[in-house]
Amino acid sequence: MTVVTWQQAEDTLTAAFEYLGAMRDAERAFLAAGSRTAWPEILRETRAGDYADVEAMPSPRLTRQCANLVEVMLTGDRPLANVIAEGHRALVGRVIVMQRWPGPDGFGWDLVWSRMGGELYNLARRQILPATSEAMRKAYSRAIGKVAVAMEAKGVTQR
Repeated sequence: MTVVTWQQAEDTLTAAFEYLGAMRDAERAFLAAGSRTAWPEILRETRAGDYADVEAMPSPRLTRQCANLVEVMLTGDRPLANVIAEGHRALVGRVIVMQRWPGPDGFGWDLVWSRMGGELYNLARRQILPATSEAMRKAYSRAIGKVAVAMEAKGVTQR
């Protein structure tokens, strides 16, 4: 049995989140096609000196291993992320995004607190309760700890 550390669980969950974002979405092109005209983009590129669409880079090809990690961690029948309390999933997702792509202010639990509106969902009481930034940090830490235990039990490790 492989021991999965808290940091490995966080890194694996972050990687699965990134892979999920990089996966091709077949409906996205269909929905975006009629959403707006391409003319402003062409004008902007004309001012830059060419007509190339520099922002429309193809998404990186994902390996089967990456897709399997996304399925095991996030999208399968019984994803390991389901061990995270339902009320804390939004917190975990927000923290992963904020840590991976910090804005101009960087990452801090006070910023997490303000973006979450200073509230957490309490599953036991089935209500939204005010929370401190320290309570959010502890809830996140416990959630990642649960993911580590689930990964260890299922034998999942990031490669």
